[in-house]
Amino acid sequence: MAPSPKNIPAVGIDLGTTFSVIAHVDAYGQPRTILNSEGDATLPSAVMFDRETVIVGKEALRAASLEPDLVVRFAKREMGNKHFSRKIAGRNDWSPEMIQSFVLKRLKDDAEKVIGPFSKAVITVPAYFNDPRRHSTEEAGKLAGIEVLDIINEPSAAALAYVSSRPNPESGKASEVILVYDLGG
Repeated sequence: MAPSPKNIPAVGIDLGTTFSVIAHVDAYGQPRTILNSEGDATLPSAVMFDRETVIVGKEALRAASLEPDLVVRFAKREMGNKHFSRKIAGRNDWSPEMIQSFVLKRLKDDAEKVIGPFSKAVITVPAYFNDPRRHSTEEAGKLAGIEVLDIINEPSAAALAYVSSRPNPESGKASEVILVYDLGG
């Protein structure tokens, strides 16, 4: 019997400016990146509006040089910007949240083919994202059908991943100090 979406742990999503990634914790308690339907660990965060269809990923990225008026890249940079306006495929009303929701929806759809249905995620954002940008990211998740449990800073996620991958320290050991660099895309 397959677990219901309520019993499936949340996934982790790095909603990147250039590339995005989704991961889950496998049956052995290990975090694993989920390959997309093209067999890649990363998905280009590019969205193409082709007539009635929205295309996300490599195909959209390839089309960017041929049909730049139909492709949006780097929408993450506009998160929280209520004044973002760009005519795309004859429409002026594409918000950054809507554009990012297409990337999130593609990640979700591809991941569900591997791990089954889920509804919850933790999404990482740059440390400099302020409250409006974090709220916009959460809104993009909702538009993609994802319950966003938390928005965490990318450097914090890196530190948590490092600490969780290490064996539990025995009592009496000195504490460690680690330094995390966020080098971006």
